[in-house]
Amino acid sequence: MHLFRDESGNTGVDLLNADQPLFALASTNLDSERAAVLVRPLLRQKQVEAKYTKLRGSGDGQAALLQFFSSPELSPATAKALVADKRYYLITHLVDKLIEPTVHESGLDLYDGDGAVGLVNVWYYAGQIIFPEGAWEKVLRAFLRAIRERSTVAYADFDQTLRTSFRAAPLKNRDIAAGLAISLGRIREFVEPFPLHMFDPAPDLFTMMINKWMVSVTGFFDVTHDQSKPLRRHEPFLRALMTPVVTRTIGYGERQAELPLRIRELDFGDSVSHLPLQVADLIAGAAVDCLLAWSGKRLSTDFHEAVRATRLPDLVVDGMLPSTDVSRKNERGIGQSSLVDGAAQFLKEVGFTGREES
Repeated sequence: MHLFRDESGNTGVDLLNADQPLFALASTNLDSERAAVLVRPLLRQKQVEAKYTKLRGSGDGQAALLQFFSSPELSPATAKALVADKRYYLITHLVDKLIEPTVHESGLDLYDGDGAVGLVNVWYYAGQIIFPEGAWEKVLRAFLRAIRERSTVAYADFDQTLRTSFRAAPLKNRDIAAGLAISLGRIREFVEPFPLHMFDPAPDLFTMMINKWMVSVTGFFDVTHDQSKPLRRHEPFLRALMTPVVTRTIGYGERQAELPLRIRELDFGDSVSHLPLQVADLIAGAAVDCLLAWSGKRLSTDFHEAVRATRLPDLVVDGMLPSTDVSRKNERGIGQSSLVDGAAQFLKEVGFTGREES
């Protein structure tokens, strides 16, 4: 099977970008002929490429988009989209890199039962309550700076920001805040072993997307991604995940994945020459735009409401999005490892260190 993929809202490790808070990755297995039938009605005179942002700006374009997303050709069997909330994604790293190691030192597995996922959701929705009066935003920005700069100054700034925020936190919030404050003085130790690509949602959604297809389709995939400069930076990492070694399943419960990725060929193409890439671009752009509108983070128009009745909502099959569900589930079985530990072991086995992307 040949998959064509494109993305929307890629800002790399700029995870607190106010203008682009969501990142979407879309893929389709439609061939060029079927894609042409879908795309050509959207093209205006002398246009060679259908772009969601341009079409959304006019009444005729919106009507064409509604027709496009209502096509019976589009279903989770032919197209899928994943969406990541970048702030949520940053908080997953805060929990994973700063809280989980200290909990592990106490002999507890924060990944078991999706404890880490529940904790991320708590911090996402209640961070500004735990650290009020803007302190939570300062902690997140100091953490992001430390991730990106990897400097003594940035590490010291994070420690000072977290220390000040913890001391000013209401007493009733100190217990949960202590889980983060216990990492004071250790951010360099916890962050520096991880290459910068580990903090970019694009490779994670790439891997997640391939696994979504692998669940329902046997055999290998040829993958053509839009010639994206951000994702091309991660090509060595993606190819490491394709290394032909013994297949294994990592994770447990409902949160599992297969490695290596069953990709036979990975290349990058031009969306003008590959019409299925335009289909993926339209889905990714609409997923970001409509989810922002439907969630109340951006103005919702009649067009956005009309899209609800199309096939687009069914195409958004998963992602990295916050949830108010903090219940314990996905208990670890005998011999099973978490997704994080399983992926780390796989990369160690195939000899990937991260230096390939520096």
